[in-house]
Amino acid sequence: MNESTYMELGRQISDRLRSSQLTYFVAVSAITAVIVFGRGDDVNLLLTISAIGIGLFGMLSFDAAQQSYILLNKSMPESVAGTPIGEATKNPAQFQFYRVTNAIFTAAIVVLHVITIYK
Repeated sequence: MNESTYMELGRQISDRLRSSQLTYFVAVSAITAVIVFGRGDDVNLLLTISAIGIGLFGMLSFDAAQQSYILLNKSMPESVAGTPIGEATKNPAQFQFYRVTNAIFTAAIVVLHVITIYK
């Protein structure tokens, strides 16, 4: 793969991740506001389903972006691989760490939402 294609694919992955993160943060903020300020017993099931759905969206969209970065770095051109940033991103373990950390924190947010709904 040539350098310009590699850079363009990296930009596309970053754009996709940024838009997914924005969507997730807005959705989490909205459901948190509804749980805190507008809760009623007749909508608890809907709020629970929404919290779980938003959490899954957050986990899966972030995980997909990290998987894309791992695959992209397997095709890293030699001109980039020899640079300090190329060396730093060759190891997929750092991406796995981000994936696991995201899953843990996103799941914790979902659990806190569900606990708050039924409290």
